[in-house]
Amino acid sequence: MMVLLLSAVLLGQGITNASFNGTVKDNNGMPLVGANVVAVHEPSGSVFGASTRDDGRFNLVNVRVGGPYTITVSYIGYTEQKIEDVIIKLGEDRRLNFTLVEEAIKGAEITVVAERSEILSASNMGTATSVSLEQIERLPTINRSINDYTRLTPQAASAAGGTSIAGSNNRYNNFQVDGAVLTDPFGLQPNRTPTDQINSQPISLDAIQEFQVEVSPFDVRSGGFVGGLINAVTRSGDNQFSGSAYYFGRNESFVGKLEDREYADFTNFQTGARISGPIMQNKLFFFVNAEWENDKRPSSIGPSDSNQPVKIAFSSADFDRAISISQNTWGYDPGGYSPITNETKNLKLFGRLDWNISNQHRLTLRSNYIDGDLDDGLVRTTAAYPLENTLFLRNNTTTSTVMELNSAFGNNKANQARLAFTTVRDKRTPEGELFPQVEIFSSTRNERIRLGTERFSQKNALDQDVIAFTDNFLIYSGDHTFTLGTHNEYTKYRNLFIQDAYGAYEFDSLAAYQAGRPSRYFYSYSQIEGTPYPEADWGYYQLGFYGQDAWKIAPAFNFTYGVRVDIPLMPDEPLYNPTFANAFPGRSTSEVPSGNLIWSPRFGFNWDVLGDRSTQLRGGFGMFSGFPPGVWISNQYSNTGVELYRLDLRGAAAPNFSPDPFNQPLGQAIRTSEVNLTDTDFKMPQVMRTSIALDRQLPRGFVGTLEFVHGNNVNEIRFRNINLGTDGYGSAVGEVPHGADGRPAYATFRDTDGDGTIESNLTSGASAEFVRVRKSADFTNVILMENTSEGHQWNFTARVQKQLNQGIFPNMFGSLSYTISDAQDINSNRSSRAISNWQFNETDDPNGETVGRSDFLVRHRFLGNLSYQFRYAGGWATTVSLFYESRSGAPFSYLYGDDANGDGVSGNDLAFIPTRQSDVVVSASDWTKIEAFINSDEALQNARGQIFPRNSATAPWQNYLDLRIAQKLPTYLFGNLEVTLDILNLPNLLNSDWGKIKFVNNDAFNIYRLDGYDAASGRPKIRFTQGDTNKDGKIDRNDIFQTSDLASRWQMQIGLRYSF
Repeated sequence: MMVLLLSAVLLGQGITNASFNGTVKDNNGMPLVGANVVAVHEPSGSVFGASTRDDGRFNLVNVRVGGPYTITVSYIGYTEQKIEDVIIKLGEDRRLNFTLVEEAIKGAEITVVAERSEILSASNMGTATSVSLEQIERLPTINRSINDYTRLTPQAASAAGGTSIAGSNNRYNNFQVDGAVLTDPFGLQPNRTPTDQINSQPISLDAIQEFQVEVSPFDVRSGGFVGGLINAVTRSGDNQFSGSAYYFGRNESFVGKLEDREYADFTNFQTGARISGPIMQNKLFFFVNAEWENDKRPSSIGPSDSNQPVKIAFSSADFDRAISISQNTWGYDPGGYSPITNETKNLKLFGRLDWNISNQHRLTLRSNYIDGDLDDGLVRTTAAYPLENTLFLRNNTTTSTVMELNSAFGNNKANQARLAFTTVRDKRTPEGELFPQVEIFSSTRNERIRLGTERFSQKNALDQDVIAFTDNFLIYSGDHTFTLGTHNEYTKYRNLFIQDAYGAYEFDSLAAYQAGRPSRYFYSYSQIEGTPYPEADWGYYQLGFYGQDAWKIAPAFNFTYGVRVDIPLMPDEPLYNPTFANAFPGRSTSEVPSGNLIWSPRFGFNWDVLGDRSTQLRGGFGMFSGFPPGVWISNQYSNTGVELYRLDLRGAAAPNFSPDPFNQPLGQAIRTSEVNLTDTDFKMPQVMRTSIALDRQLPRGFVGTLEFVHGNNVNEIRFRNINLGTDGYGSAVGEVPHGADGRPAYATFRDTDGDGTIESNLTSGASAEFVRVRKSADFTNVILMENTSEGHQWNFTARVQKQLNQGIFPNMFGSLSYTISDAQDINSNRSSRAISNWQFNETDDPNGETVGRSDFLVRHRFLGNLSYQFRYAGGWATTVSLFYESRSGAPFSYLYGDDANGDGVSGNDLAFIPTRQSDVVVSASDWTKIEAFINSDEALQNARGQIFPRNSATAPWQNYLDLRIAQKLPTYLFGNLEVTLDILNLPNLLNSDWGKIKFVNNDAFNIYRLDGYDAASGRPKIRFTQGDTNKDGKIDRNDIFQTSDLASRWQMQIGLRYSF
């Protein structure tokens, strides 16, 4: 008799393979010592072998993902046993328990005691979702993006421009491929991949074998994230030559109309090929993939007298005059204004070698390369129209190389060593002649002509280098598997970013441009002698050490416990600013947090409740941490106040125009500008996460799961402006009583013109009746990054899954789930800049934020996917796959459109929601409109008499349904041909009124204008300006929502693939 138990585990950071474990016993239940266990990976002939130890246990570690495998067990005097067609997933630790019978015993039956899905696994403890090769190949996608598959995770959702996992910041995720970081360490973009800036994927989808999205992996090897770990492994070669060539394409004809508007012209295609096979049979294998992507989007905007479908309020004569002035007065050719085509293109190359050195040692070497360009600077809208020579080229080159050695020593020890090196090069190259940026405004200042070198790209380049070494040493002893390991990284940055290095000017008219008299002037220049363009050149070490014991306490109960410590070291000091040190005693621009230890204890368990692997309870507790986006630290290296002088001169103070980018006027007023710094006690972001789940085998191959995940912030990040003065209400200056809404103020308020109103001078143009209070007049803003423990997240999920080749309909897989979530924080920190994270946080107090709903919250989410393959004779097959998502809209806030507290920032102050008209100063007609508007939104009704709670309003519900149809055609010669059709937003294809996606710009809406405060009572003086935008005869909350131009239309893509 042979007894076989199958189980799986989802493991941690950098897991790039899988394992087998189990026991070999005789028919009396006694362990057989020294039995031979051999697993053969049939496609490659790779052999993995071990002998059983004194307790009859064995481990085959670091085996290749996939299969099929044939596992053979032999022992002298006993009948050899064999199992075939075993497929193993990424990170699995498959349990195989054999019972051998003596050769003298005839007729012994080989049976399988338990064969469950990979979900019902003795080692499955944490929260994770696996995405198989079949799912990658079958489910709908147009962009061929990893994000199209991470959305299969109930706890992972698109939010605030990226993928949020478990309600955490989308910049807190870690994306690894073959154990190497393919996340953008600097973190400029929400998706945080190194190729986001050129709208490219970081690796070809055809190079991916499978991946996991891990939310709470309790293995201590998991590190480098606070949100989630996206862990992918790539394809490899075997003994058979195989390959594929493919093409996917679409254009504007494959996009539906929106309110009878055609989508702008464009063409997009991806084409590529992969091939793999043996270099030496059973010994050395290769896999290579190449992919080219091209996207062209012509401009559809023109002058007011053009025949373009969209027009700007400048005529052709206006453009001709701007060009003539540039050429004849200033000696510069700005290019034309004819329609242009913006192009994006990238090349992806991937190669991998796998070498079976021996049955005990295996070496893998692989490299991923991307080079891409994106035309930028010529994005034309009805508000801004750049001329041709404003064009600049964004270029990104990313290379990631990994070498991994997997070794087995005897029957009870194994080691995995990995060395990875990643380089990222980003730069912006102006295509035209260098020239200051010039913006010429219309009379309403709502439109502008732009020419010259774009101000944010005049000096802009970023180099990133990451070298990482990981080693995991495993010892198997009885019921225990001990892990000792280390993961160490060194990251180096060279960041050059000087906006306005060649100057930037605003002109109120074409005549002013010709006369060289600007209304505003920007210029940044170096304070450091001999260094004209200062760079932030710095790096950090992240050292990690960990130990763990995976203990099989009983046949039905597994327990894992361990601890991890991470040590960030920052050896490079920013520049010292003595003026700042005098103004802020105890703080220094040259001090950064270094050596602050981060301890992460973990434990997890799995209990086979009934002992037959039909019902399991699993869960655990763990601390998870990761280095924040490097740009948040780099802000201090770039903004000490001693690198650059920054000029922003207006009106009469603005100097005459200079066309020479290297000889810009210095003006008269020079002031040390913004300073960024990090608290010296600052610790890396960290969350304490707990999960508990119940899995149950259901009839016909289905598995049901109830799962709860809870996270408490331990070291979250907040930004504070420590140069803000104290409360100006009722201060010694004593101008104004405390405001009616109770918010603190950072200015003195004085009715200087005696009209009974203290005007908000940022918007009304009045004299300075809000006088901002600064602790030091030598600086504008001083932004401190520090820790907070405020905030939490939780998710509860009910889920039913059906896996391929199991139960009813073996050609079908699918999943259906519902998740309810909560995510609370004091600042969602969605920007790359310290000043932006502070000033764009909607709050009643920018330095004393209260906990509110996070920007990353998706309160309710239904999720489903289904795929079925119809197979016919002769190799024909039709595959139909669906993806469905129905979710709550994004949370948003109602704001004042002005500066309500004197902090110098407009558009971040939560609005006061009056209960009655007497709470505010407002006209009777406006109050009628405000009352109706408040009554249209439950969140506003609940906020009456108080400052609106941050993010307590919710945008409309969103629904998505995508379809893919794939038809496989045999060629009758060699290989097969597959034709695919992907359709996104299928409901909109069926009915143009369906599938609309509504949102609020920047997740915030200015409900009314704040003109100031009543001098006698402190009541807000407001005006209501919202109109009937949707033309339904009333003004209510439905008027504030925007309709997503692309997501609200159906889209199609046709694909063609030849495979052999």
